[in-house]
Amino acid sequence: MSQIGLDLKERGMEQAKSAHDVQTWKQQFTTAVHALAVTGRRFTSEDVIDVVGLPRTDGTMNANNAVGAMMNAMARRKVIVKTSMRRQSARASSHGREIAVWSAYAEVAHVA
Repeated sequence: MSQIGLDLKERGMEQAKSAHDVQTWKQQFTTAVHALAVTGRRFTSEDVIDVVGLPRTDGTMNANNAVGAMMNAMARRKVIVKTSMRRQSARASSHGREIAVWSAYAEVAHVA
């Protein structure tokens, strides 16, 4: 096999591993959101990251964008809902920006 072929093979293996890693992370993320939601306490995406970390990617995906996408996916599934509250981020990489506070969807449904 030529060096180009070996390089392509290696790249393909890395992409497959990365895809598997991301799928595993998505499952862990979903489990963590459910666990946080059932506590009845409000939480942020950083609370979820504290449990599962950021996804390891092959550079084709922004890990922070993946977190936002997953939080929004959980909201579309009516597991969680964004509250009107915001908190200052504790992660240094976020430079103190404000982030959304979430709660279990059922908690909001009972209050309304």
